[in-house]
Amino acid sequence: MKKGRDRRIFFYVVIVLLLLLGHSRSHSLSHSQQKRLNNFVVELLNIEKITPQPYEEYKFINPREGWIFVSITVESLKNGKVIISLDSAQKNNAIIVLDNESSETSEAMRFLPAGEHKINVWLGGDASIKNLIVRSIPEIAYCKFQYNPHVKEYGPYDWDFLKKYVLKNVNVVVGSGDAAHEPYIQEWKKQGKRWMIEYGVPGLSEGTSVSVDEAYKYWTENAGFQSPLVDGIIADEFVGSAEEKYKIWAEAVKRISEDEKFRGKSLYPYWATSLYSSGPRNFARVVVDAGYRFAHEVYLKEPSSEEEAKRQLEYTLKQRMREWKMFVPDAANYVIFALGYMSSPPESLNTNPSVDYKVWMDMQFNFLANDPAFKNLFGVLEYTSGYADEEVVRWASKLYRHYCIEGKREMLSGDPYILAHLRNPDFNDGAEGWTLSPAEKGSMEVKSMEGYGWLQGRYPRSSEGDSFLWTKRSAAKPNVFSQEIKNLQPNRLYSLKMFTADYRELAAGKSTEQKHAVSIKIENAEQITDSSKSFQHVFPNCYSHFLGQFDDKNRAWMNYHQRVFRAKGRTAKLIVSDWVGERERGGEIGQELMFNFIEVQPYLETGAE
Repeated sequence: MKKGRDRRIFFYVVIVLLLLLGHSRSHSLSHSQQKRLNNFVVELLNIEKITPQPYEEYKFINPREGWIFVSITVESLKNGKVIISLDSAQKNNAIIVLDNESSETSEAMRFLPAGEHKINVWLGGDASIKNLIVRSIPEIAYCKFQYNPHVKEYGPYDWDFLKKYVLKNVNVVVGSGDAAHEPYIQEWKKQGKRWMIEYGVPGLSEGTSVSVDEAYKYWTENAGFQSPLVDGIIADEFVGSAEEKYKIWAEAVKRISEDEKFRGKSLYPYWATSLYSSGPRNFARVVVDAGYRFAHEVYLKEPSSEEEAKRQLEYTLKQRMREWKMFVPDAANYVIFALGYMSSPPESLNTNPSVDYKVWMDMQFNFLANDPAFKNLFGVLEYTSGYADEEVVRWASKLYRHYCIEGKREMLSGDPYILAHLRNPDFNDGAEGWTLSPAEKGSMEVKSMEGYGWLQGRYPRSSEGDSFLWTKRSAAKPNVFSQEIKNLQPNRLYSLKMFTADYRELAAGKSTEQKHAVSIKIENAEQITDSSKSFQHVFPNCYSHFLGQFDDKNRAWMNYHQRVFRAKGRTAKLIVSDWVGERERGGEIGQELMFNFIEVQPYLETGAE
């Protein structure tokens, strides 16, 4: 009797287990089943077709402390519902909820410790899932909110702009600490993402000193450590190699990391110095021991050829990574490369009008994504929005998506590095390529002024931009110069950019804020009249770009011109003059103007991205 009863109990237990397994299944992937997509991204799960089941769970192994990306694409909702949670098997801790009102695909990012984790999936009604993806991704930061562009026509870079073009592709926002930002921080934190505040470095200036207590107080009294919503600070910036100062900073950082009040907070140094000096090297070890990261600054201007660009990547970006690996164990896990998307006045890495700056940005990301030296690189950011034009901000976001979330290895841009639309756009070769039509004898010629490119904002200083076309406005008729724009794709958008300045004022060392009377005409093209795309902007030299009598107090005023146009054919004609119209001078007779950096390149279409 007892044996029969035991068999019946066993049979019932088996039936119940089988029924439960039909409604709750667990799946797991080992390290060996993970798929590395590029240096930034490792695919941890990729589940095709999840048919209706009340509950399923999928285990995965996060290879390091850092960010994971979850994407869910539904095949059908049909009055159903999809709920996704991470680790916690509670529906009210969901990271993704999809119902009839939702889009087909939804995404989330979370910062997780290394080790085993679990994705929990609830399907209600007739809902079914086409694809579930989990990836290990880098830290991707936007820098910074709300640092609006110096060229005001591009902005503002407010929350609406970022939501449309940027935020879905980043997991960290760097802000200023403005109390008015709190509603945005709350919204951001609900997504499981992080917010940090850009702050200074105490005692940085030459001739100043700071104590450990003062440094500790300086950093920890900032909202980055005081606000429960904020995740820490990025300290701007560590330069030089003064050993005594690095000892003090290191002790302050150590004290912060050991203080229980600041558990879960971070201090990231913006890093612009060498580890070959003992002070910075010992400081770096303290930062690593604290579990903090470095935002390593590498701001690269456009090389003049694609071959030189590749050498620059090899000998600059790669050399910086080699240096880290020489002195810091597991260095890649502690380094965020801070690339530069400075691309407009008053300071710009877009220094060569014969090069497509967006392609140069793409090449930098592509190198980081593919070269073995950067395997497991912790993160990337572009610095900084105030110096970036809106097109470049949008482009950087697309690069983040392409390389840092989708894990692609191929270039995003299909355009060539060298622009093939205008010849001699900076007048380095005299007037070659241009048709000059002077108003009178001696009213047009190519000249140069040492340091003019630096005054415009081209960074770092070189001879680029020192040549220009000079005109002297005549009462009789305009000075006109022109060139055929070649190799256009019909119906594609392009931008034209140009600098002008008053020659006599710059030569005299005293400048006035004025809009120059010039006209720009592009035949066989449709000009886009949106004021954020086609404008004339008056700006002063950068606070740090001194030349002669010009400095941060006595400013040199220049004009920055942009036109966006849609090509109607393979060619167009550019016509520029120092009158505002064919019959209207618009400016002082005898005024001497300087024209250069006449750049034509493909323009990234706007729209929800």
